[in-house]
Formats: sequence, structure tokens, C-alpha cells
Amino acid sequence: MGDIKINLEKLDIKEFNSIIIGSGAAGLNCALHLVMEGIPPDEIAIVTDNLGGGTSFNAGSDKQTYYKMSIYGDQPDSPYEMAKDLCAGGAMHGDIALIEASNSIREFFHLVQLGVPFPHDKYGGFVGYKTDNDPRQRATSIGPLTSREMGKCLLRAVQDKHITIFDKYYAIKIILDNTTEKPEAVGIICIKTDMLNPDKNIETLIDSIEIFKARNLIIATGGPAILYKNTVYPKSQRGTTSLAIEAGCKLQNLTESQFGLASTKFRWNLSGSYQQVIPRYFSIDENGTEKEFLYDIFPSFEELSRAIFLKGYQWPFNSMRIDNFGSSLIDLAVYHESEKLNRRVFLDFTQNPNYFSFDNLFQDAKDYLTKSNAMGDKPIERLRKLNDQAILIYKNNNIDLTSEPLEIAVCNQHLNGGVSCDIWWETTTVKHLFAIGEINGSHGIHRPGGAALNSGQVGGLRTAQKITQIYSNIPSINPERFQNKVKGEMTELFSKISQIIKNDPSKSENFLTPERLLIQIQNRMSKYGSIIRPLKNLKQEISKVQIQLNNLVNLIGLKTNVEIMDFFRIKDALLTQLFFLKTLIDYHLLFGRSRGSYLIVRDKLNKSLSETYIEPPGSLREYKFIHNNLDLSKQIQTIQLKNGKMLIEWEDVREIPSEFGWFENVWKEFLKNK
Repeated sequence: MGDIKINLEKLDIKEFNSIIIGSGAAGLNCALHLVMEGIPPDEIAIVTDNLGGGTSFNAGSDKQTYYKMSIYGDQPDSPYEMAKDLCAGGAMHGDIALIEASNSIREFFHLVQLGVPFPHDKYGGFVGYKTDNDPRQRATSIGPLTSREMGKCLLRAVQDKHITIFDKYYAIKIILDNTTEKPEAVGIICIKTDMLNPDKNIETLIDSIEIFKARNLIIATGGPAILYKNTVYPKSQRGTTSLAIEAGCKLQNLTESQFGLASTKFRWNLSGSYQQVIPRYFSIDENGTEKEFLYDIFPSFEELSRAIFLKGYQWPFNSMRIDNFGSSLIDLAVYHESEKLNRRVFLDFTQNPNYFSFDNLFQDAKDYLTKSNAMGDKPIERLRKLNDQAILIYKNNNIDLTSEPLEIAVCNQHLNGGVSCDIWWETTTVKHLFAIGEINGSHGIHRPGGAALNSGQVGGLRTAQKITQIYSNIPSINPERFQNKVKGEMTELFSKISQIIKNDPSKSENFLTPERLLIQIQNRMSKYGSIIRPLKNLKQEISKVQIQLNNLVNLIGLKTNVEIMDFFRIKDALLTQLFFLKTLIDYHLLFGRSRGSYLIVRDKLNKSLSETYIEPPGSLREYKFIHNNLDLSKQIQTIQLKNGKMLIEWEDVREIPSEFGWFENVWKEFLKNK
């Protein structure tokens, strides 16, 4: 540290009962429920890197789905039935599934009351439709911008409650009290990003630090969007998973992500209507030579139209939808064209695929378009009749689907794993620390489309209930002990920052820019952690990540104070990637099979597990992937940073509770606040 002195008395320590890190739909909803459950608004704060910059405000699809228990017409449904369908993908705890199902209607109507215009019929019934991995018709939507409208309505309500929002505050460290029997979260250290200036001075960096003290902390920062080269996450969304990792949280199911086809110029899911109108797929090489590559794989237009149409319902890539010319062959073919052949891939609504014929069109597609009054000579005409909003969303982002093709890729879209929490969304290893939204690891191997939006809302409710009923009157940490914790964290932090400040990339080629490091991180993830998961050379790649992370303060060079944010984001990405790859190699070494949204590739077969290669057709034969009789779907893989080491364990899935309470007994327990 040299002569650097940190005067804690100069720092303005802001104190609240509860602080939410992140300002997406989950975090905003939690803030509202804290008020509704009894916490005064002036004791709640939202700390956010970029208000309105998260996935909730900037993501969608043809008609973005919200998943809930069915409440329409004569459709039979129950929380237990919905919980079974949430768990059907495997590796999901049954009690969490039951909670998400039981509270889905409460949270749905909370959004309706806030003004989200979910469609209903003249009798007031909220109509539904089937989404991917949904056996009923639980899905609903307001169109392409469902989550954005949710976010706008929730934000308006938060502002009406006069809940304090600290915008342009980037959380870099959770402060823990380790003197208790179980570690407790007591505050956060932030950088106020709009106070960073273009000089290179550690004193002014110290001035940008903000300290928050809190009785309860809620992480609602979304998924690790920065990790992937091809991604649907908005550019403004990056994620801060390392906050939880460094706090000692246990994480789970990090091997389980969701991938699917999306446009790249404007990041948007290409599900539903975009596929159901049977657009043309083609790729071009560096000379501009065009090819409809899907005919290298599908034997006829009828088989191709079947796969494209089903891709609308089955948007996420799924290893079980490769055989028999399944819809996920399309994703694999797009991946092959772009990642292996370096060809640009496009979706074209201005022309039909070669050999298009209504006579040979997959019958379900023909019936669907006919019933929807969406027949037309060209895909764009069919799309305009089926879902005009799907065209408008691109037009509003300077892309005209009526005249230009849409560049696409297989993109990372959602992390199904995340922080391991209990039935109140409190982390299992740190008290008073909660994780809600995508950073919570509640989902399993795969899930019904739209279940994530419901999960985020339910998580906010459950967190608020635990805080208000159990933690509302617990005194905050002793001021002297808090100051000592802050001083220790700040000393360690600025010893690293002072080293980075000395690194001048203009004076030595040994220093890497944040941009170069990020390209390495993203290329590594594309090679080992996308829809293709090879074991070969993975161990060596993990060693490279560990070396980069250990030596980051000596590797990275910054030109100005403003770039310190790039250092923290690269550090977050490297630590998160290390956890991802560690769980992947553990899965390989346990002989895990292809499942969910990825194909497992290993050079040798384990005969004792009856391992076999499944070989895709045509030009995709090189992607032969492993299937075996080892079913790990009844277990959940966890990983935790403990005493400087990464501890990986597997735990049994908790079954769905099946003993339902007798009213009189539940009523008595409820009155006693049990």
C-alpha cells in the first residue's frame, strides 16, 4: 500500500435494514414485498450498476412467456402437478418446485394489479398456451416485451413507494461477519462508477468507494452474461456471480445452462412465431457464396419443415432432440456452420426454403398456420398475419425483416444453476444473504419456458417473508466490529489496486488489455462450455484459467481509473469460469452423459456403463456424443470455495412434499408465526 491511507471516518457509510443488489424484475419485486410485509421504505435500498440495464428490461422473444399454474376454463391443474412438471427435467429440489408452483398465481396477480396487461377473455379468464417442456397450457404472454413491461410496472411501483435506488454503484465485495457460528452478510463495498475519472490516481479511486451496512443482503444480479461470445443477454447485462463465490456461497448445477438460436446484431430469441412460419436458413462463406445447409442433414422438405416448426415450441437446444431428425439438429447445424466452418448464418423471411410446398409441409405446421389465419406465400407474410409484433420489435431496432436476412448464432441464454439456497431463498452457507432471480440455482437440467420469470417473482416474495418475519428485529453488527471488517477488506482491496495502477500497457507488451483477456475467456467458454462439451484438453485449460486468475494483478494493464471496472469484470468472469469448468470436468470424470442443453464428447467409451456414441446425420457426424445408463438426474452437483479450495459434492434431490396440511392445524401454526 505504500503511503496510501484509508480514512474510514471520511467514508459515508450508508445503513439500511435490507439492501438489494440489482434492479431487475426479481429485485424490484422483492423491494415491494419487503414494504408490503412491513419494512419501512426508508430502510430498504436498491444498489445497481445500471438501472434498466439488466436482462428483464432488455430481453424477449416472439411472445415472451410467463409460466404459472393454469387458471383457465376447464383445464385441471394443481400446485402439485405443476411441481412435478418443474421437476421433470431432473436435478431440481421438489420442495422448491412446490413453492414456485404454489405461489405462482399469487405473484401473477400481483403483476396484474401493478398493470402488466396479461390477456384475458370476456369472462375474465386468463388464457394460456403450451410452451417448451410444458404438458399443459400454463404459459401466458403480453407479446415480445413481457419482462420489460413487468420491469417497468415494478419500477414505477418501487418509485411510488419512495424506495431509495443507488444507480451507477457496482458491488465488488460482500462484507461478512465471521465471528458468528455461521458467517453473516453485514454489508457491501461498491464503486460509484460515475465518480471514476480519466486520470490514473489511487487517491481519487479511493474517493469513488462507497460502503453500505445492512442487516440483510439480497443478490439479484442475474446470470453470468459476460462469459459467452454468442449470447442473448443484453450488452448492458454482465452479472457478478463472483460476489457469491467469494462470500463462500455454495453454488449448484453450474453445468446446466440453456442455449438456443438468436439474432446477433440485435440480441433476441428466435422462438415461436419466427420458426412456425417456416423461414429459410442459409449460410455464406468469405466470398459471399450462399448455401441452404440444412439440406445436407434433412432428407426432405417435409422432414425439414417439421424440425423448423417444432423449433418454435422446442426452442432451447436439447440433447434428446437430435435423433430421428429432431428440432435440435438445426441448432447443431448452425453451430457447425459458424463455429467450425467460419460461415455466417442467416434466417430469411423474404423467401421460402428451397423445395417449399404447402402440399409437402409438415401437417401440424399447415394446421397451425391455417387455424391461426396465417397462411401466405412468403414467410414474412405468414409472420405478419401470425404475430406482427415479432416484426415490429426488429424494426424498432433498425432491422427490416421484410427486406433483409437476419444473422443468427447458437447463443447462451440462461443459467439454470446458480447459488444454492433454502426454501426461503436464503443461501445455505451464509446467513442474512439471499439470492433471487437468475443467480439463484433453483432450476434443474431443463425447465418449462417462462418458469424463470415466475421463479424470480416467487423468490422475491419468499425472501421478503423470511426477512420480515424472522430477521426484522435482529440488531445490526457492532459498529466497531463493522469498521474493523471494512478496514481489513479495504486494505486488501487497495493493495491489489495499487499494483494494477502501476501497470502501464503502453510501456510493456507483457500486460494484457481487458479486451484481450475477455476474448480468451469467451473463446474458451465457446469451446468447452457451450452445446458441445469435450473432455480433451479441458484439464490444461482449467490450469490456464487458474494461472490467469492468480496473476491477474500482474497481467492486466490499465490506462485510466475508469478501466478499473474492466479489471473487476474480468476478475469476476475468470473466477466464475473457473467454477464452471471445474464442475464440467467433475461431471466428465463421473462419466456423466449428454443431457439438457449440451452434448458430452469423450474419446473413450466406458463399457461398464454401456456407453454408446450417438452419431448425428450428414455433415454433423463428427459430433458423435455419448449416451450411457448412468442417470445423475436425482442428484445435484454443488461447488463451494472453502478455506481457499474448491469443494465439489453431490447431494440427493429432495422429493416433492406429498403430505398436505389439515386446515385447522395449519391455521394454528400460521397464527403462531410458524
